[in-house]
Amino acid sequence: MRTRLILFLCIIPLLGIAQGVKKIKLEDAIKLGLDQSRSLKISESKMAIADSKYVQLKDMVLPKVNLSAGYARLSDVTPFVFQLTPTSEPITFWPVILNNYNSQASISESVFNGLRLKNGIQSQQYLLEAAKLDYEKDRSDIIFNIVSAFFNLYKVQMSKGIVERSLAQADERLKEIKNMEQQGLALHNDELRAELQRSNMELTEIDINSNLEIANYNFGVLTGLPEGTIVEIDSLDLFKTNDFKGFQEYIQSSLDKRSDLKAADLRKKAAEANLKVAKGNLFPTLNVGANYYYANPNQRYIPPVAEFHATWDVGVNLNWNLTSLYTTRHLSEEAQCEILQSTAVRDMLADGVHMEVNQDFISYKQSIKKTEVALRSTKQAEENYRTTQSRYANRVALLSDLLDAEVLLLQAKLNLAYSKADAEIAYHHLLKSIGSN
Repeated sequence: MRTRLILFLCIIPLLGIAQGVKKIKLEDAIKLGLDQSRSLKISESKMAIADSKYVQLKDMVLPKVNLSAGYARLSDVTPFVFQLTPTSEPITFWPVILNNYNSQASISESVFNGLRLKNGIQSQQYLLEAAKLDYEKDRSDIIFNIVSAFFNLYKVQMSKGIVERSLAQADERLKEIKNMEQQGLALHNDELRAELQRSNMELTEIDINSNLEIANYNFGVLTGLPEGTIVEIDSLDLFKTNDFKGFQEYIQSSLDKRSDLKAADLRKKAAEANLKVAKGNLFPTLNVGANYYYANPNQRYIPPVAEFHATWDVGVNLNWNLTSLYTTRHLSEEAQCEILQSTAVRDMLADGVHMEVNQDFISYKQSIKKTEVALRSTKQAEENYRTTQSRYANRVALLSDLLDAEVLLLQAKLNLAYSKADAEIAYHHLLKSIGSN
């Protein structure tokens, strides 16, 4: 029983460590990041606000229906009486009714208002669609930030693994050199040279560990993982063959798919609809309505009596604000300026998209070449290290040659890991710039 308890107590810390490590794929990281993104929630709220404004304008199309009721107690007043002669009986000509009850139901609807409401709804609909596209753009930016953080963390983890293996190899070599020195087959200077190289590797490992902690923490914040979680990148099927197209095809794709360009087009249309709203002030408005009264006394009955009576009316109202014939031109000028501004913003944005696609296209093309060169140099460094190691074992090469070959191999492996990750980042940035990620 005691042995089982000791074994259980030894396993608990290991379980805690295991729970703190999370192996994650790129697709899972993107999903986690999108689910907890605060900036995306802000975009969602902006989209909800735009939708609410759109619905509010649509509600204004509905007829206006009002219900009202009231009661009033009048102060005592002397009734109005009439006498034919001083001796005749007074006749109450107008009775005094102290208790007044009234209720009214009314309905009215705008038949014509210069199409201001219709164009206003159209303008807000464009703005709502633009807000949805803004959300898509923000989502695309967040996805790229997650992808970039994912591959940066991958680079640091790969660097750590490469340096750790090199350190283990350096330890083995240092032991071997010490044994050879004891046998008189190696100089003390060889031992010092090997220790110096190991110390340099150790310094590199310290820097990598610091960068790893920072990258791991930042990635955890970006994806909403619990604090202290150690992320392990799942590199299985991480690097795939990407389809590389021509520059003009990427340019056309960006013009067709970029959410911010589409949103700019919609905002221009919204400005054009606002111009129609402004010009609608030149026209008269026409309203129809009806009222139903149920009151005691009903003032439409003469003389009034203390009884409930119902009456109704229907009517048409035409209103034309002639002052607007002068003031509308200023509103139209403002709307025209908004159209010009939205057009300039859209054109400026299109120029920026062209430059961004061009830069990302060149960057990705260069990253492919760098990866090819890094792969070739890694094979060359491996062959150089193999032959140098063989020559050193046969005593035809110096230790310094072997250490130099090892440094070149280490650098080549790091360059290959970096170039592969950088190529993926460049590819996803290109996808973002054409609106396809």
